[in-house]
Amino acid sequence: MGFSQIEVELQDCLGSDRSIAESAWTSSYSRSKKEKKSDLDVELLVRRLARDGHSVPFESVVFRFWFRWPIFVDRQHMTHRIASHSGLSGRYRTLPEDFYATPSEVDQILSKANLSPSRYHTRIHQSIEEYQEYLSELKTAKKSKIITPEEYKRAREVLRGMVPTASMVERTTIMNLRSFANYQKLRNSNHAQPEIRHAAEKMLEAVKTSKICPVAIEELESLGWRI
Repeated sequence: MGFSQIEVELQDCLGSDRSIAESAWTSSYSRSKKEKKSDLDVELLVRRLARDGHSVPFESVVFRFWFRWPIFVDRQHMTHRIASHSGLSGRYRTLPEDFYATPSEVDQILSKANLSPSRYHTRIHQSIEEYQEYLSELKTAKKSKIITPEEYKRAREVLRGMVPTASMVERTTIMNLRSFANYQKLRNSNHAQPEIRHAAEKMLEAVKTSKICPVAIEELESLGWRI
């Protein structure tokens, strides 16, 4: 449990190393001249753009990620402004019953402090069970026409507040490579919370495996993602 519950998937992408280079060449070459540029020309330019901090061309590469993680990680993720987000809505869907279990190192910390990890799990279970009971009774009231569908939705909106931040949720995020580099700099860091760092590592692994823009990724990573 713990980290293994965090899921990351690269669902779609747009662009390539050549897209980055061609974006930069727009200012100095015609379309026909850009098309004649070799792969080596592309590599040399992409590396130079990264080293010189010319960040706009890197926005020509776009990723769409899907995540499944606890709400407390989702909230950290949502503080990144340069992205487009969609997520699981407690207004339309009943939030999942599963939640983020305490990692082994946290269990050890609790034990040192004479605290029981099972107490944490029990409290979360109780909150989720009560949330599920409320929604079940609301659904029955809606079917019996005691409340309207609109009233049912309105109640769901507020009752999701009963769910603890350890509950698992889903998120889809679209971000360009420039934003991705900033995300890696901040979240794939020793200063980041381990859970979101784990997610950032999985994001990077997925991008590298896809080989969408290997030159740009290699150069940006070597520069500490500073662009």
